Amino acid sequence: MVHLNWYDLTLFLPMAMAGAILIGAIPVATRLTRFSLRAAGAIAGALIALLVVEALPTLI
Repeated sequence: MVHLNWYDLTLFLPMAMAGAILIGAIPVATRLTRFSLRAAGAIAGALIALLVVEALPTLI
């Protein structure tokens, strides 16, 4: 079960932006591919943030 609080959501936006910037920086030929990579990076960043938020209580 996922236990999210409002203050946990402050991690999602920076992680999603970092994923979009990192994966979106890959040089590609078309605009559609670049936007697709940015969207995939944002989703991957948000999923990593969710993993971190859920794993922190077990590490502490």
